[in-house]
Amino acid sequence: MDNTEQQLLQKKRRLQDAIKRKSETASIPLSEMTDELSLYDQHAGDLGSETFEREKDAGIREMLETELARVDDALERLRTGGYGICVRCGQPINPRRLERLPEADLCISCARRQRDHFHRPVEEEVRNIHEIDAKGDQFEVAGYDLFDEYGLDRDSVQD
Repeated sequence: MDNTEQQLLQKKRRLQDAIKRKSETASIPLSEMTDELSLYDQHAGDLGSETFEREKDAGIREMLETELARVDDALERLRTGGYGICVRCGQPINPRRLERLPEADLCISCARRQRDHFHRPVEEEVRNIHEIDAKGDQFEVAGYDLFDEYGLDRDSVQD
């Protein structure tokens, strides 16, 4: 077994162990996690914190499962002879990249293109102040009109 396969198998074991730990923690009832017999007498903030931690753990477990799938895909490519070849453009992946990220399936240029095409969800868009005013929306901060507060000229707003 070569070094790359050993690296991937070690990473797979670490990921499986981490997923198992997160799954075991998630299976413990909330009442046991808070050391209470009943959740009725708990402060809502305490329960909110526990719920947040559980949701965070679920997100981490999902991320670990995604990473495990990438490692499994790399092991399959290693077995079938496709390892080290970019799945998008078919060019060889730089060996230094594979040393650092043995589960990589994209060459660096394809990975950068994929990264550059990531779009934030609409709810995370940041609106420009001028955009807001140009659409006729009011924008107040702590009861003060933003344009008056910062001495901005409304007439300079461009569509």
